[in-house]
Amino acid sequence: MTKLATLLIMVGTLALSSCAESQSPAYSRSDIKDIIREYLLENPEIVREALTELKRREDMAAINAHRDELFNDRRDMVVGPDTAKVTIVEFFDYNCGFCKQSTDWVASVIEKHPEDVRVIFKELPILDGRTNTSRNAARAALAAGRQGRYFDMHLALMAERSLTSERIDQVAEKVGIDVAKMRRDMDDPALDAQIEDALLLMNRLPPLTGTPFFLINDQYLSGASIPLLQAMLDEELAN
Repeated sequence: MTKLATLLIMVGTLALSSCAESQSPAYSRSDIKDIIREYLLENPEIVREALTELKRREDMAAINAHRDELFNDRRDMVVGPDTAKVTIVEFFDYNCGFCKQSTDWVASVIEKHPEDVRVIFKELPILDGRTNTSRNAARAALAAGRQGRYFDMHLALMAERSLTSERIDQVAEKVGIDVAKMRRDMDDPALDAQIEDALLLMNRLPPLTGTPFFLINDQYLSGASIPLLQAMLDEELAN
């Protein structure tokens, strides 16, 4: 039990003892304030614990307010059945080193749980201002999706260090994509609109501070901690 929970139980007990109708109050309002103050001074970490819990609740409120955009945007590339027990939403940038580190885990989850896990991929090229290649790579991946080769292209781009236009074409050709068609589709304004919507969504989600960012049903994690991601997934699969 956390100290915050202990404090709440203590406050409730004191309040009940003070409200008993059959006897005079055991504690006055001033007594309760003094007891709580003394407990907080002895355990100041409770304040941090309370603020952490407050932030978690605010984060979840923001996520719940945008669930439809997160889980039901038909433009997103998806791997896995709609009937899956667990839905993973991943925001990523193809130039993000931590995104690359988590790619093998995502691929292994898809392979191990083809019926129970659905993965929604959210292109979020937040590093484009520095790399000048992230948005182009995102558009290429989405264009590959129009040829039914999104996941192949996604994995191939994540394995690359250089994402120049020339290299993207080489990667696309290697995975069996019609490069000329891909390039035509990359010029479709709808792809940029989809990317812009993801960037706007990021601004509405306080916990989404960078990439990768994962939602696993109702749990979320910013970063690429594979043990934490696996623990979250195991919990959701068990439930």
